[in-house]
Amino acid sequence: MSVIVLCAGGHAKVVIEALLSRGIRPAAVTDRDAARIGATVGGIPITGPDDDILKMDAASVELANGLGNRASRSDAGLAGRRALFGRFAALGYRFPVIAHASAVIASDAVLGDGAQVMAGGVIQPAARVGRNVLVNTRAVVEHDCVVGDHAHIAPGAILCGGVSVGEGAHIGAGAVVLVGVSVGAGAIVAAGAVVARNVEAGGFAGGGRD
Repeated sequence: MSVIVLCAGGHAKVVIEALLSRGIRPAAVTDRDAARIGATVGGIPITGPDDDILKMDAASVELANGLGNRASRSDAGLAGRRALFGRFAALGYRFPVIAHASAVIASDAVLGDGAQVMAGGVIQPAARVGRNVLVNTRAVVEHDCVVGDHAHIAPGAILCGGVSVGEGAHIGAGAVVLVGVSVGAGAIVAAGAVVARNVEAGGFAGGGRD
C-alpha cells in the first residue's frame, strides 16, 4: 500500500526519514503551492496539491501528516495540522502510526491513529497517546501519561509520570512537566519551562518553575 505525505514543509522531511528508517518509501508528497510541484522533499517528489488524494481510493493509500506547527504565547499553532488530519480522516483515509526505528515504545502503550513518534522518542508503559499527536525528536512520555488528540510534545520535552496533556496543547522544546501535572486543552508550555502546577485550558506556562 502506498504512503503519501501531506504538506511538503520542514516536518515532512522528518516524517519521511522516520518512514525510511522502517523501510517504507513514500510514493509522493503533496503541497498546496503549485510552484513546488516537481521538486523533491527528502528525495520524494512533490506530485500535486492535497486535493489529488481525493482521486485515490481510500482503501489503496495511507496518509502521513507532514504539517508541523509554530507556537506562540497565545496560540499552540496546531489548527492547520489538526484540520489537515480531520479533513482526510473524515473521508475514510487512514493515517497509520509512524514511529522512527530508534523510538522506544512500551508494549502496553496505546497510540491513536496518525500518532507520530520521531527519532529517539520514548513512550513508557501505560501511556496513552491520542490521534494525530506528534511526539517529536527525543521527547519522553513517561508511564501513565495521557496525551490528548492533536497535541505536540516538542523535541526534548519530558512528561514525567502521570501527566495529562489536553487536546491540541503544545509542550515546548526541552520543557519538563512534573509528575501528575495537568496541562489543559490548547495550552502552551514554553520551551525550557519546568511546570510544577496545573495549566488551565488555553493557558500559558513560561520559563522557570511554573
